[in-house]
Amino acid sequence: MAVACAGKGEISLSIDLDNPVRQTVNCDGVPHRLNITASAAKVRIDTEAMPEATGMVAWRLDKADT
Repeated sequence: MAVACAGKGEISLSIDLDNPVRQTVNCDGVPHRLNITASAAKVRIDTEAMPEATGMVAWRLDKADT
């Protein structure tokens, strides 16, 4: 999975899986790569801006095994 935030500041990234992931990502436009595995059919991805952060966020799942 790749997540990128373009703008300024930082975001808090949360991925709800069997083992939840929570990380801070810089909004510098550089993709942040995560290796995730999930047995659930649904994965919840949530972002929250840190104080004074502005910009946009995008993510991409590179491969999903079925």
